[in-house]
Amino acid sequence: MSSKKSFLPEDYVRDARERRSGIFALALFVVVMGAVFSAFLVTNRQWAAVRAAQTSINDETEKAAKEIAEMKRLEAMRAQMVEKAELARGLIEPIPRSVLLACLVNTMPADLSLLEFEMKSEEIKSARQSGAQAKDAAKARRMTKGKEPEAPAKPEAVRRRVNVLLTGVAPNDLDVSRWMGALNTLPFLTSIHLEVSEEKELKGMHMRQFKISMKIEPDADVRGWPGLQDLRTPTDPIDRGTFDGAKIMTNAPEAKVEPTEVNAAPALKTDEPVQESGAASAATKEDEVKE
Repeated sequence: MSSKKSFLPEDYVRDARERRSGIFALALFVVVMGAVFSAFLVTNRQWAAVRAAQTSINDETEKAAKEIAEMKRLEAMRAQMVEKAELARGLIEPIPRSVLLACLVNTMPADLSLLEFEMKSEEIKSARQSGAQAKDAAKARRMTKGKEPEAPAKPEAVRRRVNVLLTGVAPNDLDVSRWMGALNTLPFLTSIHLEVSEEKELKGMHMRQFKISMKIEPDADVRGWPGLQDLRTPTDPIDRGTFDGAKIMTNAPEAKVEPTEVNAAPALKTDEPVQESGAASAATKEDEVKE
């Protein structure tokens, strides 16, 4: 095929071709730069959202870390308070003696009499305390060799078991067995045993003298026991009406003022009658009328 010949000069055609190529390249550059700028804006917006989310997460993490630290501090304080409470609990009796005596008296049969009441407490040593004693002994041996002493171990709460021994007399063994059955219903008493039951003569009567042993464990607690409200307690004399009709003095009685003695010269005795004052004569008349 024959090529199409142009009547235009070659320089003009070449310049036009280069001009079109430049315009096309410029347009293409503008499109590419627009796409790049749009991608940059979208990416920047996404990164801004990511940075905002990261900042929010960091703030929440710091807040949670502070709350966790505060919770750990409160837990440490709680553990310390519980430890102190356990240490303080080891210094007191698990069951108050007043409650124990009230329970014994309320469950006691009418014909039974209590002669002796003995309470002894014994310390219960746990495996941890035994290990601590062995550790203290080893530490003492190390200190003798010139090594640095270790930090002292925390004191452990003392646990005590109370042993109770009751001695009394009863007409027969039936009352003793009934009392032991009543004592078995008390939740804080354990290991109730009849140690001795023998016949004794008391004031000319044949009685059964007995000894009952029981234990109160360290974990015993009467709080929440429904039978605690049923214990007979002494009532107030005012509530019983003992003082009904009695006169209650609200003001203290006024003390009588005695006239003070005046050291004066003795009056001369005269045969003339002495005239009394009007007030004194009136008082004398009132006394005569009353008589």
